Amino acid sequence: MDQLQIKDLEIFAYHGLFPSEKELGQKFVVSAILSYDMTKAATDLDLTASVHYGELCQQWTTWFQETTEDLIETVAYKLVERTFEAYPLVQEIQLELKKPWAPVHLPLDTCSVTIHRRKQRAFIALGSNLGDKQVNLKQAIEKMQSRGIHILKESSVLTTEPWGGVEQDSFANQVVEVETWLPAPVLLETLLAIELEMGRVREVHWGPRLIDLDLLFVEDQVLYTDDLILPHPYIAERLFVLESLQELAPHFIHPTLKQSIRNLYNALKK
Repeated sequence: MDQLQIKDLEIFAYHGLFPSEKELGQKFVVSAILSYDMTKAATDLDLTASVHYGELCQQWTTWFQETTEDLIETVAYKLVERTFEAYPLVQEIQLELKKPWAPVHLPLDTCSVTIHRRKQRAFIALGSNLGDKQVNLKQAIEKMQSRGIHILKESSVLTTEPWGGVEQDSFANQVVEVETWLPAPVLLETLLAIELEMGRVREVHWGPRLIDLDLLFVEDQVLYTDDLILPHPYIAERLFVLESLQELAPHFIHPTLKQSIRNLYNALKK
């Protein structure tokens, strides 16, 4: 992908653990590589399809100086976050933040941190069977958007019978396709935080719930940890999930089963 490189932008600011760093300030140096498609900007002279690097450098300076942080990791992360927010066309960012005047008191050229993030597409299943179910789904989507998770597509809302053997009211279910630069574990933590914020209480496994947010796929990633399994292990067993998925992405290939969503849906529907 095409890349814009900005190297060694110097900014004087007041970040650091020590009181003297916050009082006296010091020099920081920012370098970054931003990846995005430059074809339209290059061929049509369309400035809206480009990143104005002069404005971006000024924005970085403003963002950098408006707060004080203890850690340069925090500063670098916030710069990446706000750059993605301000420039939706950017697909990937690698940002290095140097601290050449770090209070190490040893021969040292510089200390630096590098954060590298790229946007990914993911599919999230939503379900609710308490209260106003459709309002709950809508609120959950709004909360995702407020956290920088961009909604690309929404499936129709389905009314489905409970899955898992617990007697309870029917569910309102749907799937959304999203774009996010959050790594899969962080995306999951964000979804769990939204559930908690909305008042979900986990008392009965597969029992009634105000809101349920399941991370189904993050592109073709395959993960197996104590906290996260990708793809979601029950996708091929849940007809309502496959029905919503095939509405959005019928030709998406399940990364471990090596079959399209449409084929999985048709096989389970028989």
